[in-house]
Amino acid sequence: MRKSPAQRPIAKKKVLFTGPLTDLFVKENNFFERSDIILFTATTSDDILLIHREEKLDLIATLLDLPGIRSEELFSRIRAEPTLKEVSVIIICKDTLAQRERCKQCGANALFTIPVDTGLLQLKMQQLLAVAGRKNLRTVLAVGIQGRFRNRPMPFWTENISASGMLIRSEEPLQQGDGIFFSFFLPDGMHVSGYGEIARVVQVSRKPAVYHYGIKFTNIEPEARAAIEGTVRK
Repeated sequence: MRKSPAQRPIAKKKVLFTGPLTDLFVKENNFFERSDIILFTATTSDDILLIHREEKLDLIATLLDLPGIRSEELFSRIRAEPTLKEVSVIIICKDTLAQRERCKQCGANALFTIPVDTGLLQLKMQQLLAVAGRKNLRTVLAVGIQGRFRNRPMPFWTENISASGMLIRSEEPLQQGDGIFFSFFLPDGMHVSGYGEIARVVQVSRKPAVYHYGIKFTNIEPEARAAIEGTVRK
């Protein structure tokens, strides 16, 4: 198959979650599989500060109370350092007046109370990071994998899509890390094709066996990426 010209690298956004919040998101969506997100995790406030100093994070999402220094002191230190203070902060706390006031003292850009609405949390993350949104899109998708399907494309279904990747569905078992050639049509009729990699595999049912595959784009024409971005914005 002919490869498309190499694309400019996508700017990476660095996100840190404390452990329990990572578990919450991994179970419910594929936000962290996107090619423009680098994920870090921490279990203590001290770890958050150390990682931020080393990596210069774009977003920190954390519980209010973690082992180590108090959150008020942690974010006071961060806001006092010119190279660290620009980070966006989401804090999750109990739904009490005292904890809400503590979040304000930490200078949080947003606060969420337990139980967390993961949909609203993801929207706020996208807003703070200004990363591409994702749109539900269910259409037939032709997928080709070298050495599979007798080297002929097979039909799959898309579930949703963004400028950096898509979620697809099939009864065909594939492997994480498989490189794929994809081809499909957007709702406006534009044909999109390119190359990607399977970043995540989730079996959603056993009888019949159905799988969801998180695909990150690795090679796609600029015109196609722009058309996808336009579809997502609509």
